[in-house]
Amino acid sequence: MDKKTARSIGLSARAGIPADRRTQYDADLLRQMKELADNCMMIGCYVSMKDEADTLAFLDWCFQQQRPVAVPLVEGNTLTFHRITSMNDLHPGTFGVPEPSGEHAVDSVDIDLMFVPLSSFDRRNHRTGYGRGYYDSVLTSGMYKVGIAYPEQRVDSIDADPWDVPLDQILVANAD
Repeated sequence: MDKKTARSIGLSARAGIPADRRTQYDADLLRQMKELADNCMMIGCYVSMKDEADTLAFLDWCFQQQRPVAVPLVEGNTLTFHRITSMNDLHPGTFGVPEPSGEHAVDSVDIDLMFVPLSSFDRRNHRTGYGRGYYDSVLTSGMYKVGIAYPEQRVDSIDADPWDVPLDQILVANAD
């Protein structure tokens, strides 16, 4: 399936998830994220917005546990990551997404676990984002790349381009 169609299907499905199911999904994803992050030296994580799989509870957990976490800042056609220690380190940024001030830069090669947003995914761990390629520009071979998703966002197959970086794992929420 072409990326534009996959993206549209995933975004539509994600938007249609009822609030009670989303709450259950997010609780399960938080549990899975904490397990993966248990022994990490530096965590990269997106700051969720709108109907994306929630990362705010995970970020709060990182702060409480004093786990080093860096979040993205859009700079030109790429992302840079900056360490934060509380949600107070964020302000409205590009596309209305909360972003760090730009202080406390973290080189992406120092991030050993990266939680990546997605609009759709397939069984081969290919993903679509929002079509700008920001994450593909920073995902390195040394980091463990993990997508965060709701099951409704799964599509049969995504036609990946050579520059698309497949994820190592996709955490898919379970409502049970």
